Amino acid sequence: ARHAAALSALVSGFASSTALIAMLGAQVREGRIRPGAAAGAGLLSCVATTLQLLVVAAAVRPMWLASLWPPVLVGSVVVGVFGWLQLRAAPRRRAEAARRVFSLRSAAMVATMLTGIQAVVYAVTLWLGDTGFMLATLLASLMDLHAAAAAVMSHGAADVALPALHRSTLMAAVAVHGLNKAVVAAISGGRAFALALLPALVAQAGMFAGVPWWLRCRGAR
Repeated sequence: ARHAAALSALVSGFASSTALIAMLGAQVREGRIRPGAAAGAGLLSCVATTLQLLVVAAAVRPMWLASLWPPVLVGSVVVGVFGWLQLRAAPRRRAEAARRVFSLRSAAMVATMLTGIQAVVYAVTLWLGDTGFMLATLLASLMDLHAAAAAVMSHGAADVALPALHRSTLMAAVAVHGLNKAVVAAISGGRAFALALLPALVAQAGMFAGVPWWLRCRGAR
């Protein structure tokens, strides 16, 4: 049951982990699943969401993969370990409640948002320059990290390595998206559910910012 719940959560993350967290929060409020088990499934869906950044980069900005894969991989491992431990600690019947999580409708909604958000970010960038680019991306990351990342990767020259502005914007987008998931969890499932998610989400954002800094420091020696 736990393995099925973990696999289902991972698959769901490719559509929308935020939507999954909202659905799990509703189950927590109804008493159908404990906050820890719900948090475990929600965090495992975040693994797929984060790994999908590499898929987007491979399609849009292959030159950025060398800079993106270390923080994405480390952050995914960290949040995945948190999620698996929480799901494993849950009673088997409670873990089974997290199995029905994938939604084709959510996947279609993400595809639609992907196009719309890129258009909005592009328009705001033309209007306000780099400041507008960052603000629009952060607002977009509240709704969907994939779409926000695709908008960042579509901005700028295609034949250059990851610029500092785009690196900082992606780091901020990951942090804002994680914070939004905690807020969604609190609203849908209550304080205990949000607190069960928050440490892993903070650790993931920290890895996304800290790993590139550590690699740059090592390279400077």
